[in-house]
Amino acid sequence: MNVSGYLPYSPLILGWKIYESFFNAYMICLDAFSNFSSNPRSLNELELNLRHKMNIMFHEKYREQEFINALSDTVAIYSDIAKNTGVVEIYQKFSNMLSLWNNIVIEPVRDNFWRTPSHKVCNIEKFSLFRYDTISEEDTLSQRIGEINTKTSKKMTKKQPLLVVYAFINRHYILDLLPDISVIRKLLESGFDIFATDWGTPGPYDKDLNINHYVNTYMDKSVDYIRNLTGSEKVSLLGYCWGGNLVLLYAASHPEKVKNIVTLATPGDASQDNGLLSTWTKNMKVDKLLDAFGNAPSFIINAAFALRSPVEYMIKYPRFFEQPHDLETTLEFFATETWLHDSRPIIGDIYREFVKNYYQENLFIKNQMRLDGKTVNMSKITAPFLNVIAIKDDLVSASSSKALNNVIGSRDKSIIELNSGHVGLIIGSTGHKEIWPKVGEWLKIRS
Repeated sequence: MNVSGYLPYSPLILGWKIYESFFNAYMICLDAFSNFSSNPRSLNELELNLRHKMNIMFHEKYREQEFINALSDTVAIYSDIAKNTGVVEIYQKFSNMLSLWNNIVIEPVRDNFWRTPSHKVCNIEKFSLFRYDTISEEDTLSQRIGEINTKTSKKMTKKQPLLVVYAFINRHYILDLLPDISVIRKLLESGFDIFATDWGTPGPYDKDLNINHYVNTYMDKSVDYIRNLTGSEKVSLLGYCWGGNLVLLYAASHPEKVKNIVTLATPGDASQDNGLLSTWTKNMKVDKLLDAFGNAPSFIINAAFALRSPVEYMIKYPRFFEQPHDLETTLEFFATETWLHDSRPIIGDIYREFVKNYYQENLFIKNQMRLDGKTVNMSKITAPFLNVIAIKDDLVSASSSKALNNVIGSRDKSIIELNSGHVGLIIGSTGHKEIWPKVGEWLKIRS
């Protein structure tokens, strides 16, 4: 096995560092409980204090350069081991079957159960474009099946089309998680004709698809399809997380087709993105991982999410079940947990481009990203721009997102901030009361 460029005993260092951090967490607990009797406080206050102290300790430990180097080297070493022992071949066969299972069997169920009614209007390879329906409650099931395309087109022709673009990591349904916390429903109520991307589940044979293919093939054909279908000269775009980066790359490459732009929790300046995942990614030997697996495996993505906040990850289930909840709260909890763990593999070349060009070289904010051999300059964006930011976001730093407003060429630029996290921005009750009515109004004024 080739171990050049990293230390072969890095897994031992990583294991020791993780053990040490959990031992420190244990000592924090012992210290807190030993002082509890002499200085009585409520159990709730004690728990909050413990979580706060342990989270600070874990974050400090996991930011140490020795830990970061050991984590990066360990991923590289196990990628080499998997490649040289044949594990990768087994994984790729399993991944291919899982991709087929998801795209053929699971997706139709997942896209319809508890979701806002929609129908597929365009299919390119594994990519699908959906259009959300505006159907009155009086319509019968037979009418919905037989007349859906005709009725939807007639009712929505004069409405401003809005294309929702999702990231590659988690599934697209986060913006339509449940009826009462659906961003899609909020925007439909505001009177928009909503379309959405569904990237599907990639298999090992998709590893060579790149960002350019998604922006200048899938997105461009989708926008042209929407323009032809609705008769609109331009289409408004809304992107969540990395989906916002795709939207900005598209708007800079095809400004003549874009009416308005809304980005949600979108990475901007990597130098100001100091979250744990960003810090680890900046040091990752991404070529080792992708040369072995082809795509970035979803189990590695999920493991990184869990490792960044081990305390919260371990206690959220016991904490939730320690008291009874109504049906609505229970459904929301399990729907969110299902989405969080429902990660898909990230296509190899796309992951490589994001890691190297954004996290490691910070080319995105420098206007040095290249698509199809051409440099993408965000100063060419002319459409009105709304940047929606989560202040407590630990996946995409708020300061990183704010930096986008400094490089985009639009004269009409706005920022809306919410005191929430990355996912809370989308599903939190405060967001649905305060943010989404404002986003709808912002778009309507500029329609």
